[in-house]
Amino acid sequence: MDILLVSNDDSCRSRIAQELFNSFGRGMKISTAGVMEGNYIPDVVCNVMEQNGYDISRKKPTSVGAYSRQSWDYVITLCQEAEDELKYMNLKAKHYARFYFDDPFKKRGQSEGEQEQQVTILYDSMYHDLYEFYRDELSEQLMPRCTCGANVYCRCE
Repeated sequence: MDILLVSNDDSCRSRIAQELFNSFGRGMKISTAGVMEGNYIPDVVCNVMEQNGYDISRKKPTSVGAYSRQSWDYVITLCQEAEDELKYMNLKAKHYARFYFDDPFKKRGQSEGEQEQQVTILYDSMYHDLYEFYRDELSEQLMPRCTCGANVYCRCE
């Protein structure tokens, strides 16, 4: 299953979501993009993810334009800005899903400790909401199928 995660600049929310989806299960090819290409992933995001067992330090932000010619099973927007911009783009997707996670860097002048606290709150919120989406929407589609079309628990063969 090919999934594209889109946020405003591909430096925080999309990267957290990518690692979370990868930890939930197999069978998904997760790509991330921003409607504006970010310059780097902030150290505070890397630190919070490292504290939770993920390493995202070497990944570079990507623009959504790099994926405009591909087909997707799901395109998932993670913020209002991304959803607003995608209305003007022609992405080919079987399904769309939208989430509205707050930008932990929207308040200017925060200390690094305050930023880390905001990213931690974001991580916890994303973990909860995205796991529910995975459990309710994606996991059944990712289960192996019998030739009759039933899931792995089929006894026809």
